[in-house]
Amino acid sequence: MTRSANQITPLQTITGMVAIIAVATVIVTVLGRLIDRSEQRPPLGAPAQDEQDDTCPDAPLPEPVTVSAADLIECPDTFDGATVHYTGEAVRAVLHRGARAWVHLNDDRYALELGPLYEHRTTVGGNSGVPVSIPAGVADDITYVGDARHRGAILTVTGEFRRANPDDGGGPGIHADTARITDPGRPVGRPVDGARIVTAAVVFAAALAAAFLAHNDTSTRPPTRRR
Repeated sequence: MTRSANQITPLQTITGMVAIIAVATVIVTVLGRLIDRSEQRPPLGAPAQDEQDDTCPDAPLPEPVTVSAADLIECPDTFDGATVHYTGEAVRAVLHRGARAWVHLNDDRYALELGPLYEHRTTVGGNSGVPVSIPAGVADDITYVGDARHRGAILTVTGEFRRANPDDGGGPGIHADTARITDPGRPVGRPVDGARIVTAAVVFAAALAAAFLAHNDTSTRPPTRRR
C-alpha cells in the first residue's frame, strides 16, 4: 500500500504529541519560576504581638520622644503636650487649611512594611494612625496618598501631641513643627495570579494538541473516490 505524501504516520503523531507535552511542560515550569519571583510575599498569618506593659510610662519623658499611634491612643495623658517624633504613611487625603494642612499618617504594617492589601493580599490586622497638622509647603510636595491603588508618601514629623487639639475640633493629633517626606510613594499593581497563568498555559497546550490530532485525522483519512 502506498502512502500519500501528506499522510502522517503513527510515529509522527506520537512525536508531535511528545513535542506538545514537552512545550507545555517548559511553559508551566518557566511561568512557575516567574511567579515565585514576583510573589515575594511575607508569610501569612497574624503579626507577632509585642509584649507591652499594662501601665503607661511616667511623664515627663525625654523629648522629642519617638512614639507610635498605639502609644498616643493608649496613653494620651502621658504624651499630652510633649514633643514627639512620629513616622507614618499619608492616607486618604490632604486637607489644606491656610498656612497648614491636615494629613492622616498611619504607622501600621500595611503603611510601613507591606503596602496596600491590593498588592500583596496578606492580611495582618487593622490600621492605626493619627491626624497630623503639617506646614502647607510640605503638603504641597505630597504626590501620593495611600488607598487601594497607591502607596502613600512616608512622612517623619516632630511636634507637639495634643490630646484635645482645638484646631481639630477637640480630637487628638500632632501639631508638627517640622515634617519631612522620606518616601514619595507610588502606584501599586495587582499581584500575578499564578493559578490563572498556569491554567491558561495548560488550556493552550490542550487546544494545540486537539488541533494537531484533528489535522492528523483529516490527513490520514482516505480520499473519497468520485464515481
